[in-house]
Amino acid sequence: MKNILITGNKGFIGSHLMKQLGNEVMGIDNNFHPSKNKVESIIGDIRNKELVDELVQKVDVVFHLAAVIHVDYSIKYPADTLDVNIGGTLNILEACRKYNKKLIFASSSEVYGSSQAEYMNEEHLLDCQSPYAATKVAGDRLCKSYMDTYGMDISILRNFNTFGEWQNDGSYGGVIAIFTRQALAGKPITVFGDGSQERDYMHINDAIRGYVLAASMKGVLNIGTGKTVSVLEIAKMIKEITESKSEIVFLGERAGEVQRLCADISKAKKLGFEPRTDFKKNLIDYVNWYKRQ
Repeated sequence: MKNILITGNKGFIGSHLMKQLGNEVMGIDNNFHPSKNKVESIIGDIRNKELVDELVQKVDVVFHLAAVIHVDYSIKYPADTLDVNIGGTLNILEACRKYNKKLIFASSSEVYGSSQAEYMNEEHLLDCQSPYAATKVAGDRLCKSYMDTYGMDISILRNFNTFGEWQNDGSYGGVIAIFTRQALAGKPITVFGDGSQERDYMHINDAIRGYVLAASMKGVLNIGTGKTVSVLEIAKMIKEITESKSEIVFLGERAGEVQRLCADISKAKKLGFEPRTDFKKNLIDYVNWYKRQ
């Protein structure tokens, strides 16, 4: 691939993707929630239709990752979340349609809601449980409609939970990064609900391989591992790995939180994807990396 645009390229996944794809890559990001993984970026907003139009016409492929990504933020600021995630996505779609560009859209496993089956394939019911998830369903189905109506070449990547180097550890960061920060600081490890929530966690390297794979296909694709780990298990593992004396503290349940996500990756495997995530080993490597920062 060459002549690529990545929206949201300063984010956790976007920054890793930019470094993986090499030199002929442009990025746009509004700098709202950047990771510390330093990459060059045009500072701009996907809600700026003229800027989006200008950038898309210069490239062959667009990876659209820019979004308000946190469930809690979306509950607090639903209008802003809809404006970015739906309005911004519409701008990207319209520019790609106008200039006939390939689009890879970053959807999310959150579109499924809590699992209605042991493994969630691409035909699983879409049952969003938060404003964030609703915007991802909207973007996901907008992409589907543009494929059907205009014959566009679009990949819809439903990425399951991801962790690894440079994930944000602040209030809108990832659970693993937040737990690691808390444990190393000797502060309480804060678990929402009873910690029984299950997630399909893959290392960032698997996620990036999934994005690259998605660029070669059309339609919807799950990327994950097909294995789950509970939030409480993660908290206990991090406490053990860090040898922390932190107490695990249980808070109230989070509004809009999904109980279980586990990917059926049969379709991805047929395309050559094999997850390489070894959760405990990758978690140990991540904690050791975090200590060095």
